[in-house]
Amino acid sequence: MTMAGLAFSNLARRAARTLLTVLGIALAVGTAVALLALARGVAESVGRGLDETGAEFVVAPKNATGVLSSRLPENVGVAIAAMDGVESVSGELYAFTVAADNESILVAGWSRDSAGWKGAPLLSGRLPDPDRREIMVGDALAEGLGLAAGGEIDLFDETFEIVGVTGYATAMNRGMVVMPLAALQEAALREGQVSFFTVRLKPELDDAARDELRAAIARDLPVIVSDTQEVLDRDMNYEILQAISSAVSLVALVSGAVSLLATLLISVQERTREIGMMAAVGWSDGRIVALIVMEGVLIGSAGCVLGVVLGVAASALFDALPAIGGFVSFTPKAADMVLPLLFALPLCAAGAAYPAWRAVRLMPADALRRA
Repeated sequence: MTMAGLAFSNLARRAARTLLTVLGIALAVGTAVALLALARGVAESVGRGLDETGAEFVVAPKNATGVLSSRLPENVGVAIAAMDGVESVSGELYAFTVAADNESILVAGWSRDSAGWKGAPLLSGRLPDPDRREIMVGDALAEGLGLAAGGEIDLFDETFEIVGVTGYATAMNRGMVVMPLAALQEAALREGQVSFFTVRLKPELDDAARDELRAAIARDLPVIVSDTQEVLDRDMNYEILQAISSAVSLVALVSGAVSLLATLLISVQERTREIGMMAAVGWSDGRIVALIVMEGVLIGSAGCVLGVVLGVAASALFDALPAIGGFVSFTPKAADMVLPLLFALPLCAAGAAYPAWRAVRLMPADALRRA
């Protein structure tokens, strides 16, 4: 019998314990996969959402801790628009509110000249009139709440008429309400404020001129000028989410390795006589260690494979929930699955090392006498 076959046979003799250990490792890996997918999904949802509405540069306050929660005076946009090379400046305001059924909704307010109005992918209805309290809703939100063009919805304790349904590609925009900036400023009690400005530059500018203009805006005003990815890199809320996801993932993976360690220690203790007989008939210390480690690697590999499946399944479940999938794309990518495995497999091998060391520390005669 091969070494792998003998290791598999040893594990099969204690099937219940082996399966529970595999499940513990799988839950740890699945948790890590889902959390890493969540952290990446938040960044991609916000970044792609801004790109999809026509943002080229984002101008936000220097002290902003979050891109959607930042606040700037609306008149700052006038100073930016006056700079040479700027084609258009649009103020955007974002606020969260709760619908009548306690559904949390992200609401965006766009200024009249926002590029988002021109590129809005309407599935039905029309664009809101900037002088009226009209809104358009994303198709995911419309489906989840049973909304349609021509209907109404209560937001900020007021009733708004739905005049259009959009079909954006990103999760954030599909679950978002859009209304004229002035309407949201009044409803959210944010008169004269925007979350940030999106800036479009004249197409004839070369890269050097674009960089110079960005530097000039940041130099002359109390703002930071970034592209959409840089905005997320500076977002404190996103950094906190990444740190929490990494910490919880690491704790989960270590817990899985500890479960493996406990299982193998008990297995070695129960097989003291068997291990002593192996040593007595000529098995080397290295061969005994290889057998114990092989058992740990088999359990760890099975747990990792099952964990990836569980992580993908959990992500799909969360993605289907309107309260989560309406804001964040929750689909794991290869990196979200590979990274936990790079930690989990070495941890499983390390978890098997101590029981293996304990096994070879036993002298054959002592092992047979203690069994």
